[in-house]
Amino acid sequence: MWTHSWHRWSRGSSDWTCDSLNADVIVVGGGIAGVSAAAELSARASVVVVEAEPTLNYHASGRSAAMYSECRGSEAIRLLTQRSREFFVDEGVTSPRSVLYVAPYDEPDTIGSMLAEFGTLVPSLREVDRDEIVTICDAVRPETVSTGMLEPNAMELDVDLIASAFRRTARRNGAEMLLEQRVTRIDRDGEMWRVGTGADTHRAPVIVNAAGAWGDQVAGLAGIPPLGLAPLLRSVFLFDPRRDAGHWPLLVDTGERWYLKPEGPNVLGSAASETPSPPVDARPDELDIALGIERIGKTTDLSIRSVRSSWAGLRTFTPDRTPAVGFDPQVEGFFWLVGQGGSGIKTAPSLATYTASWILDGCPPAWDEADRLNGLVDPARFVDG
Repeated sequence: MWTHSWHRWSRGSSDWTCDSLNADVIVVGGGIAGVSAAAELSARASVVVVEAEPTLNYHASGRSAAMYSECRGSEAIRLLTQRSREFFVDEGVTSPRSVLYVAPYDEPDTIGSMLAEFGTLVPSLREVDRDEIVTICDAVRPETVSTGMLEPNAMELDVDLIASAFRRTARRNGAEMLLEQRVTRIDRDGEMWRVGTGADTHRAPVIVNAAGAWGDQVAGLAGIPPLGLAPLLRSVFLFDPRRDAGHWPLLVDTGERWYLKPEGPNVLGSAASETPSPPVDARPDELDIALGIERIGKTTDLSIRSVRSSWAGLRTFTPDRTPAVGFDPQVEGFFWLVGQGGSGIKTAPSLATYTASWILDGCPPAWDEADRLNGLVDPARFVDG
C-alpha cells in the first residue's frame, strides 16, 4: 500500500524553480478516464489531476451521447463494458433505452453476421423483422430496411451523474484537481517525474497519460514515442421530430453510417462520421450535419427542416481501435490510458479499476477475463522490438 503524504516545498533549479506539489500519481487529463482513474487510485494513493481546460470533462467526455451497449466496439471494449455494468446500476445513472440496428434493404446479411459475432456475449440479442422494426420505431420506412437486431437490455447513461460520482469519490479521498494547468514540460528527476505547467511543477513516480486526443503529445513531452493515436471528429445535431419520440430506441444503421436517439423532447442525430482531425477543441462541421440529415432521411420519414443545436467531439483511436492501457514497456512509471474511441464513458469504471490495480498492486484485477484483456490492451503491442 502506498503511504506517501502531500507536502509542498521550494526547490531551486535553473529551469524548474517553483512551488512543487508532490504526489504518488499525476494524472494528465481531466476527462472521464482521468477522473475515474483518480477516484480509484486515490483510495490508496495521493493523486493530482492536471487539466488544461477551465472545467473537467470539457472535451469528448462532456459531449458524449453515452449509451451502455454490450455489442459495440472491439472485443476488449465489450468485455470492459460488461465489467462496468454493476457500477452504473448501483450508482443509479441509467435509464432504459434499447438499441435497434437496422440493415438496409440491400444488405440483409449484415444482421446474421452481427448476431454470430455478438450473440455469445450478449444472449438477449434477437433478430427483428420489418414489421417489428416499425412497431419499435414508427419513423422507419419499412421499404428501406431488410431486417434488424434488437439489444433490449442496453441503457442510456447520464454522463453528468457518472462524472459527478467519480469527482466526489476522488475529492473525498483527497485527490487534488488542478484546472487551467496545461502541461508544457515533462522530464525525469531520479525516480520521480516532473510535470511542468507554466508556473508550477508537480512531482510523482508515476504519470497516468489520460489526455485523450492529446495523448501522443503528452508522451512526446516525456520523450516517449507516440502510439499513433488518431483523433476522429464527429458532428452531432439536435432536431424536433414533430411527434412523441421518447419511446424510440437508439436507432443505428448496421454500417454505422448514421444514428439517432431521443433526447428529451428532441432527437439527436449524426452521420456517425470519422473525420481525421488534429487534437483541437472540436467544432461541428456543417457539411457533416447535412450528410447526417440526408442519411437519416433515406431510412425514416423524418423531414428535418432545421437544427436546434449542434456540437462535435473527437473520438480517439489507437491503430487497432482497442484502448492502450498499461505501463509503457520502455520507460518506467509512464502509464497509458488512451484510445477508448468513443467508449470512454461506458468503460470508465472497469478501466479505472484495471488502471489502479496495475499501478498500486503490479498486477491486473482478479477477473476471469484479465489475461485476455492484458493481451488486448497492453501498449507494448505498438512498440517495435
